[in-house]
Amino acid sequence: MASDDQEKTEEASQSRRDEFRKKGQVAHSRELASALFLLVAAGSVVMLSKFFFQQMADIFHYSFGADMVAAVRGGDITSALKLAGFKFMILTAPILGIAFIVGVGSTVVQIGLLNVEDALTLNLEKISPLQGFKRIFSLKTVVETIKSILKLIFIGSIGVLIVKAEIFKLPGIIEFTAEQLIQYLGAMTVKLMGGVGMAMMVLTAGDYFFQRWDLEKKMMMSKQEVKDENKQREGDPLIKARIRRVQREMANRRMMEKVPTADVIITNPTHIAVALKYDKDLPAPQVIAKGADLIAEKIKMIAKEHNIPVVENKPLARTIFKTLKLGQVIPRELFVAVAEVLSYVYRLRRKVKR
Repeated sequence: MASDDQEKTEEASQSRRDEFRKKGQVAHSRELASALFLLVAAGSVVMLSKFFFQQMADIFHYSFGADMVAAVRGGDITSALKLAGFKFMILTAPILGIAFIVGVGSTVVQIGLLNVEDALTLNLEKISPLQGFKRIFSLKTVVETIKSILKLIFIGSIGVLIVKAEIFKLPGIIEFTAEQLIQYLGAMTVKLMGGVGMAMMVLTAGDYFFQRWDLEKKMMMSKQEVKDENKQREGDPLIKARIRRVQREMANRRMMEKVPTADVIITNPTHIAVALKYDKDLPAPQVIAKGADLIAEKIKMIAKEHNIPVVENKPLARTIFKTLKLGQVIPRELFVAVAEVLSYVYRLRRKVKR
């Protein structure tokens, strides 16, 4: 095989893309779910700020109010724990619901509904310690680790910048009321989640396009692979040629079986032979067999064996052979010429009967 055939220079075919997809190898960014979660969560905090503020205010007032003091002094903190658990569930339920919806939605948006067939197949290489060791210390793992560190530094820097902009306001929060403190913390939370979320969206876009480029590079095919795939999809040319030859032979055999029923054979006279049959149920004579060279000779030989008249008419034989298919009836423009031939044939038959 030539060396250039081994080079991956051809774009991936659809079947190769489907094969990669079945193995779960699709372009997607894992950070999209986290980025969308932070952005949607920040938007939810803004839209549900009154609800969150009320729940946190209840917790704050209860924690530092007379009810908590009485519960601690009485040694019964069950009610406090129940309230804390209930408020915690109310505060986290919307966030968890958003996380689930965003996680599923981000995956579907990127890769659609993916059915990984290989996930159900036992692969001993996946549980092999040696293969696991190779995966841990592979070049891909090193690259992914470096990417993760760079992402962490970038996102951390965004968080630091956001907090740094607020650092001069921190001394003043000692004068805030409980409501003002909760509002300030809520605003800071929205800023952090929104800022980090936007930064992660930028990283996600870059990561997705890199994953797409890397996957396209992996899926590229050599010229030999393209040829092999086309051969597999369309079939071996030698086998296809043999099938066509067998089909032609069967069609010729069926055609020759109809020749004995013909009324006349029209020839040109050496290269072409056309067999016509007239049926009262048809509007005109019908072409039941035709052929050139060896097939024409065979048609004439069968006609001789069954005493079928053979009439020489070069223009008519050529016209019928080139323009009509098997089973077609004679068109109107050839009625006169064919009628003259049939009339001649019928006169011959009457003479023979006398």
